[in-house]
Amino acid sequence: MFKVMLFKDGIKYSIYAAIGFLVIIGVAIFGSPPPDAMESEAGLVMCQPSGKLISAEELNNKLAKMSPTKDNVFLGKGAAFVSAGQKYGVDPVLVAAIAMHETGFGRSSMVRTKNNPGGIYLNGSFASFPTLEAGIDYMTRNLYKNYIKQGLKTPEQIGPKYAPIGASNDPNGLNRHWVPTITKYVNQLGGLSYQCTLTEVANIGKPSASGFLRPISKQFQKTSGFGPRWGRMHKGLDFGCKKGVTPIIAAKGGIVVASLYGTPGSGFNNYGNAVLIDHGNGVQTLYAHMEVRKVQKGQHVAQGQPVGICGKTGRSTGPHLHFEIRINGGQVNPEKYIPL
Repeated sequence: MFKVMLFKDGIKYSIYAAIGFLVIIGVAIFGSPPPDAMESEAGLVMCQPSGKLISAEELNNKLAKMSPTKDNVFLGKGAAFVSAGQKYGVDPVLVAAIAMHETGFGRSSMVRTKNNPGGIYLNGSFASFPTLEAGIDYMTRNLYKNYIKQGLKTPEQIGPKYAPIGASNDPNGLNRHWVPTITKYVNQLGGLSYQCTLTEVANIGKPSASGFLRPISKQFQKTSGFGPRWGRMHKGLDFGCKKGVTPIIAAKGGIVVASLYGTPGSGFNNYGNAVLIDHGNGVQTLYAHMEVRKVQKGQHVAQGQPVGICGKTGRSTGPHLHFEIRINGGQVNPEKYIPL
């Protein structure tokens, strides 16, 4: 179990993550988690088409596809999520994804008997709301005050505070599944629709003067530079990352000329899962050691598009991205071209 204090408004409020309570008080209260929630990978959270906000009708259709069973109390409640989102400036897709996770797809007794979609705890007991719409409104307000208002807008940004990994009150380590699961549900609902861009959700910033994006979130530092290393030439930059979670981003748009697992004789031996993108004029970028490749040979990719997920495949001592810039067939120091 973990608890996050939300805000004081005459009364101290707390929110409990239902996933932690599953271990302690059982499914009698919260219901069972979705069967595949613990196996999902986060990848990169998607965005709705630029400038397009999700409608209540669209959200209803997505909720029905996620869990069409009649015992899902959120069926037909798209308008409540959209209304609360507009009221507080919180993405309704994000609220719906968290609500679906915390209530076992809208089936837990907490939401069915108390209209409480987020495990809201008030004055020593779980809160009851007169209607589900009121519960969604209250949950959305809390998300705004404690996360959105602080600039935390994506699952990866919210997760460390909402469900901190390694917390003493999460003895079974279930919190590590929060970010991947919420990201998965956001994407199943069509992606975020409030101020969402690929560069924003991936936290990679703006292109450099040379026109290259950073290929990985700014939260991850360079772990090894370009140049001699261990008696041989290290022909790129290494960045630490989270295996199976951190998205790897195309530094520039171009054509995928290779997407493969490197084997002897392939030209990519020891690189593991690797992607090579040709940007024209003799410029190429390479992304190696990935857990998953998201693009195929011959595919055109846009700058900022995810090309894979962090891993440690091939010759690797641990999860990291090996990134190269090649000009006319030779590797150059990426530090001269990408923003660090």
